[in-house]
Amino acid sequence: MRIDVLFAPHGLELHKPRGLTVAVVDVLRASTTIAYAIDAGADRIIPVASIEAATTLAMKLGEEDVLLCGEREGKRIDGFHLGNSPQEYSQADISGKTLVLTTTNGTKAISMCEAVKEVVVASLVNVSAVVEYLLAAKNRIVLVCAGKFGRFSMEDALCAGMIVARLRDSRDNNLDLGDSAGAAEILYRANSIDPLALLRDCEHGQYLGSLGFEEDLQVCAKVDALSVVPVVRQGRIRRSESRM
Repeated sequence: MRIDVLFAPHGLELHKPRGLTVAVVDVLRASTTIAYAIDAGADRIIPVASIEAATTLAMKLGEEDVLLCGEREGKRIDGFHLGNSPQEYSQADISGKTLVLTTTNGTKAISMCEAVKEVVVASLVNVSAVVEYLLAAKNRIVLVCAGKFGRFSMEDALCAGMIVARLRDSRDNNLDLGDSAGAAEILYRANSIDPLALLRDCEHGQYLGSLGFEEDLQVCAKVDALSVVPVVRQGRIRRSESRM
């Protein structure tokens, strides 16, 4: 099983989509929020790259059960129903609803994977469920870190490294790790005792803390809080059916 990590979404086009499973990682906070929204019963999440595309799509759908969701600069977009805090989705009544979601980094990264048939959304809160899904897929794996504005982000690399480490530790797998996957695993193993400390210290974590989202950092650092695997198919994110 070949495993590569992209520390930013660019470069995915160098990997052949056929026989490939991609896991998109945006720990702070889109991946975590998507996992919580799916766990809370959202029927589907439609990730879009821009605010304009989100509002246009919501108007086109024209349904009462459609919610506009997302953030820019970490803050809820004016006029939107929900922002990008996972706590909003665990507390709101979103069961059966369609969420049109746009975020600064995460939904753009997901949109860049549209040529890949099998895409899942990974975070610390659902890491074991994602690992089991990837093992069952038996494909080449590329872990795509959303990063921040196309740049490396420590928290996404940490999560990618945790996935690599758990794939290695899960059973007797013949893993073929790219250098980036090996580097991510080293980063994770050096910080495995206290992921929350890294989330607080990383650039984006400090920024979210300055906005008053300290509780979000705590939520995003809760490893295996959920057992859902959000799967992207034809531009829609839904809960996966078990592959085991």
